[in-house]
Amino acid sequence: MSNPQVVNLPGGAAVASDAAARTAPVPSRRMAMTSFVPLLLCALTLLGWFAFQTVLLLIDRDALQASRQAQQQTVDNAVKLRASLDALAADTQRLANAGNPNAALLVTELRKRGITISVPAAGAPTEPATPASTR
Repeated sequence: MSNPQVVNLPGGAAVASDAAARTAPVPSRRMAMTSFVPLLLCALTLLGWFAFQTVLLLIDRDALQASRQAQQQTVDNAVKLRASLDALAADTQRLANAGNPNAALLVTELRKRGITISVPAAGAPTEPATPASTR
């Protein structure tokens, strides 16, 4: 074994350097830990989760808008068909009111099935207004 070297410390104390190195208190890592790191990890995890959910919601929103756009042509065609059927039914009602027996029979059968025909006033437009677009 080697001879320990003696180190003179202020205040007149002399200590062997090997012994000083072995007996010097080392600050424990456990004592130096704060709650900063766990809180930072929690905050970053929460931020990541919110970002992930936001991306998923944006993807879903885009898919819903694309679906709505794909159905818009069908809705427009249905509105046109409904307007033409309403006009046909109104004309049939007018014929029945004018005394046409076949038109009167048709209107009677429609009433039995729960379909009522309302004839618009003479100055009212025959086509319904197009529905307002919603977001």
